[in-house]
Amino acid sequence: QIEDFTSTTSSVPMSSVPLQFLVNVYSSNSTCGSRPSLSCSAPLRDGSVVYVTVGLLWQETIVATSGQIIAEIVTFSPLGLTKSSLQHIPGTRNWMVILSWTPEYSQIGPHIFCFSAIDNLGHSIDFCMHGR
Repeated sequence: QIEDFTSTTSSVPMSSVPLQFLVNVYSSNSTCGSRPSLSCSAPLRDGSVVYVTVGLLWQETIVATSGQIIAEIVTFSPLGLTKSSLQHIPGTRNWMVILSWTPEYSQIGPHIFCFSAIDNLGHSIDFCMHGR
């Protein structure tokens, strides 16, 4: 159940929506070791903190590597962040997108950025970092 309130002290929700999701279970002959890997242009680790300045363009290149074809790189990101189209890097097993964001004053505070690469077999890997 997802609910929002008029204030932090309110106990009566303005709205309430049930959360539903679908789980797809399938059989595969490939191992988990064959899933894609993700890297960024900056030396980041999962859970890294990145400081972004209000009014200045922040860009990050996300690269997915796989023995398969990368079907998509999806993002969970702040409002206003844009993602380029998925591009294969010729002569490699790498695919990339470029993320761009110019935060506004109303966005001051912590944000979570998550990326997921999904290959044509449905294997995926996730990576998250925190922006401030």
